[in-house]
Amino acid sequence: MKKLFMAFAALVLSISLFQGVEAKTVQVTALEDFQTSNPPQVLHVQMNANTRLDYDLMLFQGFQVTGKIVKQGEGFIFVPVSYVNYQEEKLPIDKEYPAAYKGKSGLIRQNQPFSLVFPNNGPDTFQYYVPSVSDMN
Repeated sequence: MKKLFMAFAALVLSISLFQGVEAKTVQVTALEDFQTSNPPQVLHVQMNANTRLDYDLMLFQGFQVTGKIVKQGEGFIFVPVSYVNYQEEKLPIDKEYPAAYKGKSGLIRQNQPFSLVFPNNGPDTFQYYVPSVSDMN
């Protein structure tokens, strides 16, 4: 019985540890034609959904993201380096958030959606404290 309990506890612990390494698949739209087997060194995409990369950085739907490409086997890794926000300001991305291409090999046309898999760097939801009138007294 004690061994069964220890095995169950180990299973629960291992499952809770692996939940932190989940990935999130994000759909983006290509802003130029490219071949997945021979991608360009720099790729421009548009975000099709809000994507939080970490606590400080969220790429909103419609943001245009520029990334460098690292070739990996039949696919590639997209590493965002900057983005253009709604005010058309080009802002750098200081940390690296590598995202793997997910899909079939072949030609991706301009305005064609495809998927990138970002590692899960933090929760997508945050709880903020909003003071009330009674807190100001």
